[in-house]
Amino acid sequence: MIAILFAIQLSAGAVVARVKEGDLKIHDLQARTRLELVSAGETKSRSFDLLLKRDGVDYRALIVLREPETMKGTTFLVHAARGERNRQWAYFPDLDLVREIAGKSQDDSFLGSDITYGDLAGGAHLDDLLHRLVGEEAIDGAPCYVMEGVPRHRIAYGKLRGWVRMEDFVTVKVQFFDEAGALMKEARISDIRELDGGAKLGHRIELVNAAAHSRTVLTFSDVVINQGLSDERFREESFPGR
Repeated sequence: MIAILFAIQLSAGAVVARVKEGDLKIHDLQARTRLELVSAGETKSRSFDLLLKRDGVDYRALIVLREPETMKGTTFLVHAARGERNRQWAYFPDLDLVREIAGKSQDDSFLGSDITYGDLAGGAHLDDLLHRLVGEEAIDGAPCYVMEGVPRHRIAYGKLRGWVRMEDFVTVKVQFFDEAGALMKEARISDIRELDGGAKLGHRIELVNAAAHSRTVLTFSDVVINQGLSDERFREESFPGR
């Protein structure tokens, strides 16, 4: 029994290592993103430019809204570092105001969707989770490892469960649980495409929030990676008016 448990622990570590290996093939990314929120029979759409730059497992992200017109130019900046609380800022052009999003505000909804501000910063780094391999299951016919991760520090979730395809170690499904173990929402990642250098990226993410009876769909287009984005674009001082 001890040998079996030890082997499972090694397998969990190996799966996480392969997932990280795939993630780190993308050094930076730029994409056009559309967000659709379906709630109470009503659909709301948002579109924005997304820029991402990695420094090892740490990363920075910049989101600039294009639509709706009333929110055009609203900008969000995310700094996410392993073992540290994520830092995020928002710029509101109509007020010419920059505000840091901190503490409990990170659990708030992003643009009314099923994504929180904390989710924008990745929620938790893989290295900030305690992982275990809990089984195997097929998703859309593809065999997957089923992994569970418990955060080492507080985020909006008490536990995450992920389905990682055995063929390429791409995550295709994630469940988010609260501190009491109740399922909060589920994400499905699809339309996975191979990019330059063998990197793979899901171009469609659908989140279903059963409690709120809502659904959020993210789709990515015009994706370009590893173009050497400048650090200057990801600094608070780079906001308009700063």
